[in-house]
Amino acid sequence: MPCHAPAPTSALTTPSFSSFHEAYQAVLGDLVTRPHHHINTRGNAGPERLNVAFQIDNLARRLPLFATRKTNVVFNLAEALWFLGGRDDLRMMIYYAPRMSAYASDGVTIAGAAYGTRLFRPGSGPGSSSAFDATLRMIAQDPDTKRAVIPIFGSHEIGDTTHPDVSCTIAFQLLLRDGALHGVCYMRANDAFHGLVSDVYSFTFIQELAARLLRVRLGGYAHVVGSMHIADHHLPRARAILDEAATTPPPRFEPQSMPADTTLEIIGEVLDHEQRLRDNLLAHTATSLERTGLPLYWQRLVALLEIYRQIKHRPGTAVDPEILGVLDPEHRWLIRRRWPDHMPADSAREIQEPTCPPAQTRARTGPGAAWCCSNPTACDAAS
Repeated sequence: MPCHAPAPTSALTTPSFSSFHEAYQAVLGDLVTRPHHHINTRGNAGPERLNVAFQIDNLARRLPLFATRKTNVVFNLAEALWFLGGRDDLRMMIYYAPRMSAYASDGVTIAGAAYGTRLFRPGSGPGSSSAFDATLRMIAQDPDTKRAVIPIFGSHEIGDTTHPDVSCTIAFQLLLRDGALHGVCYMRANDAFHGLVSDVYSFTFIQELAARLLRVRLGGYAHVVGSMHIADHHLPRARAILDEAATTPPPRFEPQSMPADTTLEIIGEVLDHEQRLRDNLLAHTATSLERTGLPLYWQRLVALLEIYRQIKHRPGTAVDPEILGVLDPEHRWLIRRRWPDHMPADSAREIQEPTCPPAQTRARTGPGAAWCCSNPTACDAAS
């Protein structure tokens, strides 16, 4: 009997998902029901799967929308901005996540998790640029390059016992193919409950920014992990998420993409708003946000930071319903579930996003209602 080669399997193809919500459910399901190992390292015990990889086709769908998960979109945004600023200071991140103080052995700087220092901090020499800027120049000069890789995990971190945390990310690669910019994030390890959500948000955000700066289409994002793991104490919450996934369809929102004309100057302005809001030197209203001149997409992200400023600096007071109405509907849904005690009295009713009138004039139908901007360019970019 003739011998036949085995039929090709899907093992050579990374599983693809239309959203991170779907990928997150698949990762948790595999860890809970089909772990490869149960590990215990540095006092952290839990199930593990090796060599996990997935792809996300629509990067704007970068958030898991499980009511039981209560994703902290403010933290996700703040960490991405922390990276974009090339920072490693604990001061910024402790405002959004006090638990991150455990990552700073000196109480001042965070070493391993500060990916922005490798990505966006310029070199020390005169005229030096960041690795991100150099990578974009490389792609612009040689569109088919395979060398657009930004190393993150450093050789100095091998065997490092002086810091409580070392880089989980090994490298981030960008590939321009057929006019679309694809991204691959290589991780040595990923905590599926907390770290995975943050890392996918940040690196898809950075990839989308890179595509806008290069003025090319956005491709897919691949996430490749050596050790995908979850702590034993997070298993009950993971099972609750899987139970929700089995019984309740996720909410449907139209994803909002980063405006095509996004520039580094806009990023710098958003970083400035973040710092002043964090220091309570600035308070935004719906009107003041519109007057910034930022595209609507970025106004809505700054509105997230204003919501958190009110929660942080005005304890016991409900957030401004007008600012809540400015938010992207997906983010508003998450904010309501993350901080229900800080929501206005009428927030039980989901605010529906109105259709902008033909002239795209600003329309507010009442306290907390969503609104349309008067800047046609910003409205078009956010649609």
